[in-house]
Amino acid sequence: MGSSITIAMPTFFESLELISEMNSGIQALEFLTFSGFPHTRVVLDSVPRTDLPFARSIRAVGHTTKLPELLGNLASLTTLNFYDMIALEELPESLGQLVALARLYLRTCSTLKRLPESLGGLTALTELYLQECTSLKCLPESLGKLTVLKSLTLRDCALTRLPESLGQLAMLTTLRLQECSFLTCLPESLGHLGMLNVLDLAKINMLTRIPDSFDQLAALKTLTINQCRLLTGLPEMLHELSALTTLNVRTCVVFAKLPESMDKMVALTWLNVTSCRALARISVNCIASLTRLELNGCVALTELPETLGQLTALTTLDVSKCNALTRLPESLGLLAALTTLDLSWCGALTWLPESLGQLTALKIISMNCCALTSIPQSLGQLTALEELNLSGSRALRELPITLGQLVMLSKFILHGCIVLSTLPKSLGQLTALRFLDLSLCSYLTSIPESVGQLKALETLNLSSCGLTRLPDSLGQLAALHTLGLSHCNALTALPEQLGLLPALRTLQIDHCTRLKRLPFSFVHFPDRMFHRVYGRENVFMFDGLHAMTFPPADVVRKGLSSIKAFLLAQNYPLKMMMLIMAARRRRMSYLPAELWVLIGDEFFCE
Repeated sequence: MGSSITIAMPTFFESLELISEMNSGIQALEFLTFSGFPHTRVVLDSVPRTDLPFARSIRAVGHTTKLPELLGNLASLTTLNFYDMIALEELPESLGQLVALARLYLRTCSTLKRLPESLGGLTALTELYLQECTSLKCLPESLGKLTVLKSLTLRDCALTRLPESLGQLAMLTTLRLQECSFLTCLPESLGHLGMLNVLDLAKINMLTRIPDSFDQLAALKTLTINQCRLLTGLPEMLHELSALTTLNVRTCVVFAKLPESMDKMVALTWLNVTSCRALARISVNCIASLTRLELNGCVALTELPETLGQLTALTTLDVSKCNALTRLPESLGLLAALTTLDLSWCGALTWLPESLGQLTALKIISMNCCALTSIPQSLGQLTALEELNLSGSRALRELPITLGQLVMLSKFILHGCIVLSTLPKSLGQLTALRFLDLSLCSYLTSIPESVGQLKALETLNLSSCGLTRLPDSLGQLAALHTLGLSHCNALTALPEQLGLLPALRTLQIDHCTRLKRLPFSFVHFPDRMFHRVYGRENVFMFDGLHAMTFPPADVVRKGLSSIKAFLLAQNYPLKMMMLIMAARRRRMSYLPAELWVLIGDEFFCE
């Protein structure tokens, strides 16, 4: 029959007893789940007991402090799952009789204090998973008898020690001990785990040292020691881990150094020491296999070694938020495989080496919020570069004239470069550029006419710039769909061709307080471009026509001059221009001076 049954826990226990009294068993049962908090309120208590012996999967719902010894009679059971059993204090000794059990999961069994010594009898067990068993302080020594166990996870448990028998788990490939905050040390027998591939020690806050036997883990490929806040370093013999490909020691805040012998780690491809705030020096000489080096947030790091250039396989270098970093080595240019370079938030970095231009494989550079005053001319040699981020570079005064040689550049961000006053004419040569952000460049008073050559440009953000005019060539940007001009307070006019842009969907001109006129070409915009419409594709943002202050009837009766004086006193000229453009769309021609009276008649009378 092989059915799946959900049943109340007391009913399940009663059924076990009855079936046992009949000298029978639940022969087909492979999957048994004890759940403290059911996802549904419907519990099938009316299941015929004659069906139970043939059930392949049973989910028993409810709470109990202990389970009957009859549990050991379920000889065919392969998977046993305890979920949210917050009242469960112990497991029966008969657990060890489940000789077919391959997987045992205990999640959020917060009052479980011990596992039975009979655990070692589970000779078929391949996976043992314990999570949030916050009262469990130790494991039985019989753990070492689980000779086929491959995966052991002990996550967020209250363990204060691990049994020495751990080293007897000859088949173990994965050991995860995340968030076992009360562990202060690991057993020396750890080094006997000759098949171990993955070791995760993340967030073991009390861990102060790694056992000397650690270097015997010859099969280890991934080592994670994140947020071990008392750990000061790694064993000098770490290089003996000849199979290690990933070393992650992120946010070990008192971690002061890496072993000098790391250059002998011939298989290492990823080294992550992010936010190791005490790490003042790094030695990564000759790790020829390294492809990813992450030093993000190493705030004590003042420089990178000249030997950095020997990392010929490196594709990603992240030194962002290294606030004390003042320079990069000239050997940087030797990183021929580098595709991503992140220097963002390096607030003391004022200079880049000319060798930067030798990184011909580079695709992404992030240098936002650095102290750079200029960019080397060799930047133009980065012909594979697709994304360049210089946002927040508050000291950057100029860009190299070789900028136009970046033929693959599609995204260029200069937001917040507040002292940048000019752009090179070569900007127009960036024929692949699709996104250009110059917002908050408050010293930028003009952009070159060559911008009209950016045929692929889709988004142009000039908001909060010091622009006094825009080039007429903007009207040539056939692919442009978003143009931001918000808060351009020095801008007095817009190019006549702007209203003819065929792809334009979003035009933002709110708070352009000196804008005196709008181009007549705006009459070609669809009606919905004249309103602030959130959630729609076409948006024309302005000061808000809905917020315009209209003259009262007594002002209207005084005639044209009074209406005009009131409008100029109470509203930005742009608001009135929007009304004029709406009227022009209806007439498709310039309106005479009587426009003001017409507006008065149509909109202002009571």
